[in-house]
Amino acid sequence: MHVDQERQHPWLRGEKQLLRDLLARDVPVLGVCLGAQLLAEVTGGSAQRSAQPEIGWHAVELDAKAAGDPLLAPLRASFDSFQWHSYELSAPGDAIALARSASCLQVFRLRGKDSWGVQFHAEATLETITDWVREYRSDEDAVRAQLDWATVLAQTRWRIASWNELGMGLCRRFLDHAESSSGR
Repeated sequence: MHVDQERQHPWLRGEKQLLRDLLARDVPVLGVCLGAQLLAEVTGGSAQRSAQPEIGWHAVELDAKAAGDPLLAPLRASFDSFQWHSYELSAPGDAIALARSASCLQVFRLRGKDSWGVQFHAEATLETITDWVREYRSDEDAVRAQLDWATVLAQTRWRIASWNELGMGLCRRFLDHAESSSGR
């Protein structure tokens, strides 16, 4: 599903309202992929169909502003990330852009909030990616991409351990930051 498919997926309205409520209460938010697109939309940005889906392993470059970011500071300036999306987000005007791929914005932080939108799939495991590849025919954009799925899986098996380490670190830093900011 996509951020603009409320007619097909009415529950998206509730997700958007939940995000608005959390932000109004200053609850930290970490939105991943669709979650990042929803976060962008409810805060004045947008998400729209990309010219080309970004599926598989793609390089992400951190912006210089990421050096001081609680989630991204420990990461290398460039790293390969697992992607599976057909939409790209445009962060709201006052957000801080923190990372990009060749195709689109990958990470933003809402200014004055402990809330981030992350386009890449930091949470994906070998099992998750294997399931997505097995079911790729249910995603019309993945079908049109005409990827070599055996190569995607081979790259995944080779990269997944370090990818899971990166993802767990990012999530751990988010939880630690959220906990420390709750006493403000």
